[in-house]
Amino acid sequence: MSLYTDPLCLNKHNLFLELKNGLSGNIKDTRNILEIRDNVLYVWNANDSCVMTLNVAASREKDGDVLYQKLRPTDPPIFEIKHLLINETGTQLVLWGNLGLVIMELPKRWGKDCAFQGGKKEIRCMVYNETIDIRKARWHPGSTNDSHLLILTSENTFRLYECELGNKPRLIRSWKVGRVPFGSPSKIPDFTSLGDTAVDFDFATPTLCKPEMFIGKDINKDNVVDWNQIEWPILVLRGNGEVRIVRGNILHDTHENPVVSESLSIYPPVDDNYGIDSCSIMCLQTTPPIVIIATCTGKIYHAILLKDELIDDDNDRKSWSQYDSTYNLYTPEEALYVYECVEIELGLFFADEDEKYNCPIHIRADKGNRSRYFCSHNAGIHMISLPMVSQLLEYINSPKENEDARLPSLSNQSSSQYLICRRTKHTQANESTPILGFGLLQEPCVLIALLHTGDIVVRCVIDLYYFPKIEPPEPVIDKKEKVNKEEFDVYIKKLLKHETSQPLIKVGSKSPRESLQLLYHATDIFRKEHFVKHDTVREEIGKKVRALKVMKIQLLKDLETLIETKKELHQTAERLAERYEDIKDEQEKLAQKAKEVLRLVNYKEPSMTPIERAEAEELRKMEMKIEVMKIRLLDLKKKSEQIGHTENNESIEDKKEIVFKDDQEKIIKNTLGQMAKDIKELIMEVKKFEEEVSI
Repeated sequence: MSLYTDPLCLNKHNLFLELKNGLSGNIKDTRNILEIRDNVLYVWNANDSCVMTLNVAASREKDGDVLYQKLRPTDPPIFEIKHLLINETGTQLVLWGNLGLVIMELPKRWGKDCAFQGGKKEIRCMVYNETIDIRKARWHPGSTNDSHLLILTSENTFRLYECELGNKPRLIRSWKVGRVPFGSPSKIPDFTSLGDTAVDFDFATPTLCKPEMFIGKDINKDNVVDWNQIEWPILVLRGNGEVRIVRGNILHDTHENPVVSESLSIYPPVDDNYGIDSCSIMCLQTTPPIVIIATCTGKIYHAILLKDELIDDDNDRKSWSQYDSTYNLYTPEEALYVYECVEIELGLFFADEDEKYNCPIHIRADKGNRSRYFCSHNAGIHMISLPMVSQLLEYINSPKENEDARLPSLSNQSSSQYLICRRTKHTQANESTPILGFGLLQEPCVLIALLHTGDIVVRCVIDLYYFPKIEPPEPVIDKKEKVNKEEFDVYIKKLLKHETSQPLIKVGSKSPRESLQLLYHATDIFRKEHFVKHDTVREEIGKKVRALKVMKIQLLKDLETLIETKKELHQTAERLAERYEDIKDEQEKLAQKAKEVLRLVNYKEPSMTPIERAEAEELRKMEMKIEVMKIRLLDLKKKSEQIGHTENNESIEDKKEIVFKDDQEKIIKNTLGQMAKDIKELIMEVKKFEEEVSI
């Protein structure tokens, strides 16, 4: 591949060459078998049943001279792996598919390039297999040792495992979030077909288990809130677009079952409840939380999780126990407030009437930048920018007196960038184009995606709508020597300010000599105190005028340069417009030629549809039947001629008396009767065949 799509030259690396040769060509759905953590790339090789790792940062510095390693599980899985997930501390890795999961302990890293076990080529890793129908698996963010794995099964059940290093995973608890789907006749839909099953889940912002216990206390002080008193609510998405919330300290409180709420209210309400084919959900850890819900049609809804103001009366709360359920279901206090909808393109189409493509969308957060996330699907990869995250942060950190001025605005809407496209208008409907996985290298952000063909696409991710706020350090300035820039008129007033004052002198009884002395004295004061300052002001004004004249000359020159540049830009624009028109005309001509070529190709090389092929096969079978019937008709004609010939012989030999015995006579009669029946049946078959072929 070109350097534009692979600037790191990963496609030439032995790891990806081996991976490409071992990939199956029957993959139809998007999955995530590639992960990047701490600049180390992890990818699952199904052909060799191992996890291959590569230090991408070291490989980039040494031009691909870094060897890759293989982490071989002690008990390889027998089911298909579709997802690879690493915990935050990088100590354990889980591989899971629809039929089970594998938990692998990662070895230590040391030595050159910080490789596993100092750089051994192959490493045997302890794994634990579990066979179970899985829809989603996530590491619990509230685990103190990062060893708790939460799994959502296809039976609307959560299962929490504790995966301590060196020990076999232990099932801590399991609880239901809905009715178990049941097998039903084809004419009766079950919960799965109605969209009532849970399809995805994510953890919301942590809260206090019992906030009433901390009323009047400063929870920011040490030893006030224990880690065990914090719960992580779970948002559960169902296929019909409903969202439920599960509350309870599932990690520590093992006596009480988690509480499952009813469906959260979504505002503003719509007829389709924001989609009936929801596929994934993600909650950003902001204040308040931002919930992202994706549908298979390409619509992504952004909502804020807030308290529902319509629920004020505790008497209105009801439990699912009224309906004889085995799990509690209460009316939630929260609600989702949808503030925008982003519709991404699932493939490139050229007209509104083109048939749109629908597929499940997988949402993935960017750990380095909370203001954006990524979507992977069968049509490629999108990046969505969320300005609301920075607006909420500014609102939370703003002073109380400026809260109203810092309210989030919806004028700056979210935007999407199509990073990698895998489908176009001309892609066949049954052609598979999934994304097998992608990871992110930070500083700068580089996206590495694995296509279903085994090729690697590397692209620098540039967020055009995100500008980090850089606050320069405040310079240390002595307040005594601090000089502020002041206006020119203020500066002139300060120059004209004099220290001495000239009193008003009343001349009357004094002698002329004394008056003359007073006049000389006043004149001297004016000459020394006032006229000198006026001369200084005149010089300063002269300097300012000369500086303004120079600035004016420079601005006039800049203006002339800008006018010339404007003329050149106009000429360039006109030239480009003419060139664009020529290119457009040439493109239209080429498009017409291409259409004509396609028409001639379709005319000269006919291709039959499946219906036409079925009809042709039916006609061929009918022709074979006609040939068989023709042969039978010829046999019947021969038999009829033989019968006529026999009757003529009998008429000629009527005069001859032939005497048969009783046994011979019976045999002849039976034979003739059987022949008559056969002839009758043959005549009926001929008529039937004639009706079939419409002769």
